[in-house]
Amino acid sequence: MTTFLRLLKFDDKATALAGATSDLPRGYDTEHCVFEIELESFKQVPGSPLSYWVSESLRHLFSSFEQFESSGRTVRVGLQTSDDFRFLRAWWEPTPVLLIRTHDSVATDNPDNRTGNSSYWVPFAKGGSYSPYYADLVLLINWANSGKELREFPLAVIRNEEYYFRRGLTWPLRAKRFGPQTRPEGSIFSVRGYTILGSDTDLWTILGLGNSLVFDYLFKMLLGRFEFPEFVVGILQQLPIPHLSNVADSLASLSQLCTYVKRSLDTVNDTTHIFILPALLQVGGNTLAQRAGAWQVRVNEANGRLAEYQREIDDIAFRLYGIEGEDRRAIEESLGGGAQGAGVEVEAEQEAPTEEEAEAEVPADAHGLVASLLSWAVGVALGRWDVRLATGERPLPELPDPFAPLPVCSPGILTGEDGLPLRTAPKGYPLQVDWDGLLVDDSEHPDDIVRRVRDVLDLLWGERADSIEREACDILAVKELRDYFRDPKRFWDDHIKRYSKSRRKAPIYWLLQSPKRNYAIWLYYHRLDSDILFKALNNYVEPKLNHEERRLAELQAERMSAGASGKDAKRLEKEIDRQEALLADVREFRDRLERAAKLYLVPDLNDGVILNIAPLWELVPWKEPKAYWEELLKGKYEWSSIGKQLREKGLVPLS
Repeated sequence: MTTFLRLLKFDDKATALAGATSDLPRGYDTEHCVFEIELESFKQVPGSPLSYWVSESLRHLFSSFEQFESSGRTVRVGLQTSDDFRFLRAWWEPTPVLLIRTHDSVATDNPDNRTGNSSYWVPFAKGGSYSPYYADLVLLINWANSGKELREFPLAVIRNEEYYFRRGLTWPLRAKRFGPQTRPEGSIFSVRGYTILGSDTDLWTILGLGNSLVFDYLFKMLLGRFEFPEFVVGILQQLPIPHLSNVADSLASLSQLCTYVKRSLDTVNDTTHIFILPALLQVGGNTLAQRAGAWQVRVNEANGRLAEYQREIDDIAFRLYGIEGEDRRAIEESLGGGAQGAGVEVEAEQEAPTEEEAEAEVPADAHGLVASLLSWAVGVALGRWDVRLATGERPLPELPDPFAPLPVCSPGILTGEDGLPLRTAPKGYPLQVDWDGLLVDDSEHPDDIVRRVRDVLDLLWGERADSIEREACDILAVKELRDYFRDPKRFWDDHIKRYSKSRRKAPIYWLLQSPKRNYAIWLYYHRLDSDILFKALNNYVEPKLNHEERRLAELQAERMSAGASGKDAKRLEKEIDRQEALLADVREFRDRLERAAKLYLVPDLNDGVILNIAPLWELVPWKEPKAYWEELLKGKYEWSSIGKQLREKGLVPLS
């Protein structure tokens, strides 16, 4: 017998150690956590970790059941790009037509039937945040010509390619809990987003078991770490798994319910493949506050159902492993009560999770929900979202199977019969759309962003639109909508945050603003072409300058007239000063935009948002574009379309 002392729960470890050692002659002592274990017992667990704090019966599980990787279950690690910025994109960045699959389906029972000649960009599971049962795949990987560019990149590592494109499960490398998620057919898995493969029915069963308390505990027990460990493939392959045939249907049914409930909440997230409408338009209420409350009720009810289903899954898992009594209480307390709970072996210092690895949550506060509504309204004005889903003219779509290939466009996007985004309004569409992809911050212009958002609110709320707008401003703590869109720290910053996922910052509504914020153009990324900056100059900026110059001339003429004196003269002087300041601001905006336009660069959406916005660094109130522009001019990102164009134009020094 060997004696172990476990003193993690004591603040005064010196006193606890003295007390524990004094009790050694009496053997095991629960108060002082003294354990006497036969060393041979550790050999039951693969790798023989010193899991002295768990019972003999828990260690015995590893020798009683078969290992996880058996009976048709496969666990694999995937692809490593070694240059994610080059090879990965957020799914809304590339041209949608390049996401179309060239195969109608992928046979999951035949590993040789793979989409090796699939689309240019393919969904990519890279781990992401802790989100058990379901998480949208945000990223795409460049797989053009069966990954030709990746294969030619010397640092890339393409592992287990024969398992790509088959449906499976995936999970984040590091998280507070082991939380496998569905991984849809037609996707590739990564070095940080591992995969489990099996039959369709088996996957649902494993999904339930894998998200149980006991499975998480056994995983961490074998890892020897409980606070945000790395859930690596090699350990998972060795975990004990009981016979599932008697409970397979129950576990599969419960894991499906958990997946569908979680997925339903993601239909309000406009960065997902299943976005339909913002939350405030999926519930009822006379005011925005009432709707926000109704959405919170829906979220609470969903979380309640998830907790109920999870309890059933945990009960099944404990029975399958034959864990009861003190062992079950120890597991439940340790994983539910934090690091100091009984039965947890914690390292002295634990590394905090990154933002990418932190738990994903659905925002339900009124401020966030109103911001989402206005973001959607901007997208409607620019032809991205289909407003008919909100008016009831189009029925809300049913969601596909969680393992089905991801769609090119989410259900909320305004698409044609080919499933691709429209470029012109369908017959009878109830709103005017700015198909040129440009809106302005100019109250006198018909394409004013505030005017266009109000058009959307008018369509949805009719006579109550004004009160809805006032309430939105109150919730957002602004006097009027223009303040919300004009101040970069409000809508623009929120939009950048909203469209920053998995370490990629990819906003699609670009704020191009004058230095003094008197004038701005909003540019829609998906309308980028070689002429869009000239369209902005010729159709918006130059007419604005001409209008304001005429206004200045009128004021100056009025001042010169004989009748302008006293208070009128002072008033005119102030108006002229303001007008001259406005003109100077707009002229500087024009000059900066003209400099960018006269680079004559042809945008390529495959370069991604940040490289396409970089030439506009003088206009965007965001420090990131300038940094990337400077790197481009130094010759970095030579693989990109813009990098090649700059080199051809002699703007990048030859190496």
